[in-house]
Amino acid sequence: MSSEVLFFGGIALFYFLVMIPFQYLYLQGLHEKKKRTGLSQRELYEKMSFEEEQLHFHVQGNLFNIPSAFVAYMILKVKGRKKASQY
Repeated sequence: MSSEVLFFGGIALFYFLVMIPFQYLYLQGLHEKKKRTGLSQRELYEKMSFEEEQLHFHVQGNLFNIPSAFVAYMILKVKGRKKASQY
């Protein structure tokens, strides 16, 4: 393998790992906001301000953030199941 592939692959892996906590906190905040307001997901997105829509688009819509968003979503679901099974 060439050193360029290893270099850029390392940067991509580092970015992926660093973004997981940010994605998790963002998704957790959206979930809590949805529970607090009692709105459906569609209604929640329709009532977002322009700034919130842009933030959501840049955090969730970036091609490089998709893998870390997926991992964060899976972590959120697993933790949710563990909490539900404790009750």
